[in-house]
Amino acid sequence: MTPALSELGVTEFLTLARAGYLPRGLVTGSCVFSAGSQYDWQVVTGEVTALSHAMRTARQLAIKRMRQQAVELRADGVVDVRLEVEHHLWRGARQVAKCIAVGTAVTFDREHAPAALHGAPSLRLSNNQPFDSDLSGADFVTLLAAGFRPVTVAMGNCVYGLDPRLLRGYRGRDEEIVPFTQAFFNARESAMERLQHDLFQEWPRGHPDCPTGIVGMQVSEATYGGSGSSGPPIVEFTALGTAIAHLAEDDPRRRLPQPKPTVVVPLDR
Repeated sequence: MTPALSELGVTEFLTLARAGYLPRGLVTGSCVFSAGSQYDWQVVTGEVTALSHAMRTARQLAIKRMRQQAVELRADGVVDVRLEVEHHLWRGARQVAKCIAVGTAVTFDREHAPAALHGAPSLRLSNNQPFDSDLSGADFVTLLAAGFRPVTVAMGNCVYGLDPRLLRGYRGRDEEIVPFTQAFFNARESAMERLQHDLFQEWPRGHPDCPTGIVGMQVSEATYGGSGSSGPPIVEFTALGTAIAHLAEDDPRRRLPQPKPTVVVPLDR
């Protein structure tokens, strides 16, 4: 029997195991997506729609392919999902986005679960697809005990470009670069709006898996470009979290004991 690979730490593994979840294997998905040439972009202060679309699609495809690996492993879901994004500038000023999704597929094993959970239903989605979540193993178990279940990793993004000619006007001046400040604000708001739009477009109101909220929200920013060899200044915002829904009222997981913190003292100091 081939052992299941996992990125979970010992504490994460034990926390999941006590709730009856065992790792099925490490699952990954990737996508390399071209956003066209920078020579084709309009050098204005505003959204770079080609690059926004590239990043959005690359993340969606990476998650989809990771989830398909979980299906092949007959997993109930994927926890501790991590997204890694890279930007590359190829010959001809072609902007390329690479996204990799990595997580640990888990399955509910009734034989190893507490006796009170032997009759617990599967946490697979209504279409029998596995859930995916960027929550840690401990947060996942805490979420179940609170009466909620993960649905999917929710994502939104916006890539905003700045006209370098406009920025040159601020050289030697001790004052706020207003267009740059506004670009960060606009990109962040657009990323948050798209996260909600994409999420509820796939799981609308009334759907069995319609989310009741998003937990673990993180909004990250990245800046690149800005020199003659790397194109115009670029601001990218990404909003990421886990969409959740209610557990059934009679789901015994609602009575799971809360994970207890453990004090770990290194022995080499």
